Amino acid sequence: MGQIVWTAQTSPIGEVPVVVAEYVLNELGIFVKREKRVPKSALLNKLTGFRVGYKAIRGTDYRAAPVDRNAILWKKVVSVTENASGCLCVRGNRNDEIELHVEEVMRNDILRFIQSMRDMHHPPVTAADYDAAAWICWRDDDDWGDPFAPLTDMIAQELNTDRFIEPEVLEETVLPDLDM
Repeated sequence: MGQIVWTAQTSPIGEVPVVVAEYVLNELGIFVKREKRVPKSALLNKLTGFRVGYKAIRGTDYRAAPVDRNAILWKKVVSVTENASGCLCVRGNRNDEIELHVEEVMRNDILRFIQSMRDMHHPPVTAADYDAAAWICWRDDDDWGDPFAPLTDMIAQELNTDRFIEPEVLEETVLPDLDM
């Protein structure tokens, strides 16, 4: 089925720093990585030529700093709803939520992809799941390797990583009984 990859500004227009999310929807699940961006011409950058924790993004007028990342496997998705601002909210595991900011031109393709993946993984796996727990560890991991690597590269790296799963992390993947 392939994958869908896109980026979107998630902060309100005009707000600084700008928050940008990179999304990947693939056969495994939904993934997001967010970063803050500040203009290279911002006051601190003008005075010092750099901003602590921010790295210049080649080909742009911005410096960026990682914020967070998250993943929800399709087999753990419990709901997909639209919020008041038109974003799609995907909920999964016990406490995870990913907000998808989608341009109108991509909306139907993304909704079809999500529906297809949910149909393939219906009903969700309600029991504890080591694969889903590994992605919770990935979400919470302080060592990102290269935080500016494309999200697809981060996903590929995690697929080749063995993790020790703590019982409380495994417990986060247990879903309450769902009325489907």
